Amino acid sequence: MERPSPARLTHSAAPDRDPPPLRPTWIEVSRSALVNNYWRLRSRLAATTKLMAVVKANAYGHGAAETARILQTAGADAFAVATLGEALELRAAGVERPILVLGYTPAAHTSLALAHSIALTLFDLETAAAMDAVARALGQTLTVHLKVNTGMNRLGVKPALAPQMVAALQGFEALRLEGVFTHFATADEVDKRHAEAQFTRFQRLLAELERNGLRPPLAHAANSAALLTMPHTHLDMVRPGIALYGLDPDAEQCPLPEGFRPALTWKTTVAQVSDLEPGEAVSYGREFIASRPMRIAALPVGYADGFPRKPQNWGSVLVHGRAAPILGRVCMDQCVVDVTAIEAECGPVRQGDEVILIGRQGGEEISAAEAGRRVGTNNYDIVSRILARVPRLYVD
Repeated sequence: MERPSPARLTHSAAPDRDPPPLRPTWIEVSRSALVNNYWRLRSRLAATTKLMAVVKANAYGHGAAETARILQTAGADAFAVATLGEALELRAAGVERPILVLGYTPAAHTSLALAHSIALTLFDLETAAAMDAVARALGQTLTVHLKVNTGMNRLGVKPALAPQMVAALQGFEALRLEGVFTHFATADEVDKRHAEAQFTRFQRLLAELERNGLRPPLAHAANSAALLTMPHTHLDMVRPGIALYGLDPDAEQCPLPEGFRPALTWKTTVAQVSDLEPGEAVSYGREFIASRPMRIAALPVGYADGFPRKPQNWGSVLVHGRAAPILGRVCMDQCVVDVTAIEAECGPVRQGDEVILIGRQGGEEISAAEAGRRVGTNNYDIVSRILARVPRLYVD
């Protein structure tokens, strides 16, 4: 018997294969790509430099729990997230390595952080005092890192005030100041002047802390771009994010070196193929009206999955290794594409045929960076906006 095409994902078509995900729109994340990217970054570090893997925003859309488990097995020293809720998700998934919350955590949540051995970021004494009071009342010690604002002008204490802040934090009975860190605003740009100025400010602070016996055990600054292009910024620990996933810090100004591999592929399937007659319209608002006979395919993916509706959409997807233009508005759960030329060239498009939103099919590819260009954003935004209702499957 002829084996069904691997592009056809129906239960009856391939009984000897694992069934498709419950929803016929899903992400495949390559374990081997994640591990490959991790080791390519690790190989650039001194043996004494720790690697803190950034898995915030659901691991940039890749699925935080399983991604962290994969990277923990690979050897990641610690993990960084944006919120306490993200940290708790990792602990619930069995992640045992140190976790740092990079963003603001209200003091009211101190007991939760303590209960799950999660380090928090501080940048003001009022919050520090409140957290210390909670930790003292519980008879425990809270691990904290101080965020220093060297030029990002987001969160953080200014360098001139940081020595006083460090001294004060080390004076709290129930706080353990483990680290001090900053974040680069322009490390992914060719022009490194601002990034270098930021690092110079941070180095001066570290030198002052060292002279006064106040330097915490960990100083960290380097994101993916700085890890790759500014090796002098590695310090005690680095915090790569986007590069772990095989995506460029900036496609034009800071592309990844050879050997990194995108870990994520976003797929859906054809739900229905039908005819469209001249004068008939597609989707809400009748924004597309056919001027000729057409063959169209409905896909079970929409803006509630993170597949954007407005002001620009993806433009096209891949069907049978060819570009299929999106017609009309993307709906909440579905969209429609033109497969007229594909059928003429490649043969019939059928229900269950695999469709690529991000990834490669045949000789064609839609990368996260390309999708970002089409939508008017970047690859970070594209992968991070894929919603949790899209199943994540982990493949070799």
